[in-house]
Amino acid sequence: MEFREKPMQNLIRIKEKEICKNVQALLLDGESIVGAYKTVRDQAVFTSHRIFMVDMQGVTGTRQEIFVLPYRKIVHFGIQTAGFGDPLQTSELTVCYADEHEMKFGFIGQEELLAVAQAISRCIL
Repeated sequence: MEFREKPMQNLIRIKEKEICKNVQALLLDGESIVGAYKTVRDQAVFTSHRIFMVDMQGVTGTRQEIFVLPYRKIVHFGIQTAGFGDPLQTSELTVCYADEHEMKFGFIGQEELLAVAQAISRCIL
């Protein structure tokens, strides 16, 4: 997955039943889903404790590479909301980790962005 080089853009919310079954199997007791999103093929699932990033591979997407990124390792994060006249009304979340890498997630609209930012805040403050 190229999440270290480029952001996951134009994330669209999906229903919990559409989340990759392997991610569902990795959820812990008491861990709840804050939001699940997808690009054309890949998924980003934000829970009450961590981020799952799923890289769907192959023609059918049955081969998956899953990255699990705990909120407790986040040093800081930032948000950029959409401005007036932005064609897609995209907002962006940048998450920075102690090992100095950062990840960017582009959301359409800002309601989804703010819900995810609140979940991260609850875990890192």
